[in-house]
Amino acid sequence: MSKLFKTPEAAEAAFYEAIERADMKALDAVWSADEHIVCIHPGASRIEGRKAVMDSFVELFSDAPVLHFSIVDSLYTGNDSLAVHLVREEIELDGQVVSIMVSTNIFQRESGGWRMLLHHASPEPDSAFQDEYDELRGFDPMGFDDLDDDLDDIEEPSPPPVLH
Repeated sequence: MSKLFKTPEAAEAAFYEAIERADMKALDAVWSADEHIVCIHPGASRIEGRKAVMDSFVELFSDAPVLHFSIVDSLYTGNDSLAVHLVREEIELDGQVVSIMVSTNIFQRESGGWRMLLHHASPEPDSAFQDEYDELRGFDPMGFDDLDDDLDDIEEPSPPPVLH
């Protein structure tokens, strides 16, 4: 972990580049030396501790396709020692956007540079909400098919806001 990232933005860029290259050494340099780091991969449980987080990326890289990340929206806040980045990731495979995630990346200043403390990625609420709604509309455990006509008259609820 000898590499120094002068800004949280530089550490964040190195994080996504390391994932794109499946480069564990580069990824290791981005994360804090703190034992209390946390990572939550999309749809997965919280992973706590440096070894467990690094092991999760080893597993992820073992059979993952080559992905390209574009940060298309961001909101930054923080102070001189802590930075919180809320970002929207467009993830491409073979030039096609295959997924959109909203992520929180938290960085802290340590040993003269910036390191990642937390990465939490989740599917963008708009698309996740629509999938869940579509599944619920087709669910009829009690055989109330005649009530489906009433559902057609009900306006769809608005999805939750996105970090824009």
